[in-house]
Amino acid sequence: MSQQHTLQVTLAPALSKEPLKPVSPPTNIQQEQVKEPTPLPAPHQKVPLEVPGKGVPEKEGELQQQEPQQQEQQQQQQESQEQEKHVEQQQQQQGSQEQEKHVEQQQQQQQESQEKEKHVEQQQQQESQEQEKHHVEQQQQQESQEKEKHVEQQQQQQQESQEKEKHVEQQQQQQQQESQEQEKHVEQQQQQQESQEKEKHVEQQQQQESQEQEKHVEQQQQQESQEQEKHVEQQQQQESQEKEKHVEQQQQQQQESQEKEKHVEQQQQQQQESQEKEKHVEQQQQQQESQEKEKHVEQQQQQESQEQAKHVEQQQKQQESQEKEQHVKQLEQKKVLGQRLDQELAKKDEQLEKKGEQLLQQ
Repeated sequence: MSQQHTLQVTLAPALSKEPLKPVSPPTNIQQEQVKEPTPLPAPHQKVPLEVPGKGVPEKEGELQQQEPQQQEQQQQQQESQEQEKHVEQQQQQQGSQEQEKHVEQQQQQQQESQEKEKHVEQQQQQESQEQEKHHVEQQQQQESQEKEKHVEQQQQQQQESQEKEKHVEQQQQQQQQESQEQEKHVEQQQQQQESQEKEKHVEQQQQQESQEQEKHVEQQQQQESQEQEKHVEQQQQQESQEKEKHVEQQQQQQQESQEKEKHVEQQQQQQQESQEKEKHVEQQQQQQESQEKEKHVEQQQQQESQEQAKHVEQQQKQQESQEKEQHVKQLEQKKVLGQRLDQELAKKDEQLEKKGEQLLQQ
């Protein structure tokens, strides 16, 4: 009988290596979910092929067939485990790369947000500095305008004082003219009275006596007129000297005002230089220090302006008091002159009456 030998022919399992699907980025980094590995396809079963052989029993063929099947199963298990490990490693690598990418994106976003914040802070600082500069420039403009107004007011006050002085001089001249006219009028009246009385006495008496009396009267009049002229000249000299003194005082005051203006201009220049230095320092220092310095400068300027205004007011008061004193003195002098003239007229009247009585008695 012909024996049949069964040969075991094993076919290598065709493992389907499918491409891995891309894993979506994890919503939460701490909670990552790894997909389960895709199940491997079942290996191809062995197909026993019966080959006729000689002298091999059937039981031995079965044993030989079972042993390679076990070996193949073990190999298949090992390969499937290795594939699962390989898939897990690939998935872990992809997850770690995606995590790194996500972390890098977060870092970039943080850097961008920080840069934006820095840019916004720089813009805010620049705007605040520009606002401070604009505020300081406005204050400087206001101070310069106030100083110009103060200077204009001083000039107006000087002009008004000069106009007042001119007005006072005109009044004095008018008063002098009126006094001179009054004196002339009084002299004319006296001469008329004396001439009338003399004519009466001359008509009663002889021509010789009248001539002697007229000569005597003329001599007295000349002496009196000379004395009055001397007195008037002395008064005029005194008044001219006082006017010269007053003019010198005005010139001194003008010089003082000019020196003050120069001092004010120097102060303005110094203030401008100090303000430029302060600007340079303010850019380096804090805003609080700059504000305190500005307040201190404003207080100093206010004090100086107040002191200047007080000084000007004191000068004006002194001028007014001096002018009032001079006016009172002039009035007193005029009163004294009027009293003297009245007394002299009364004396002349008495002398004429006495002479008339003597002539009548003779």
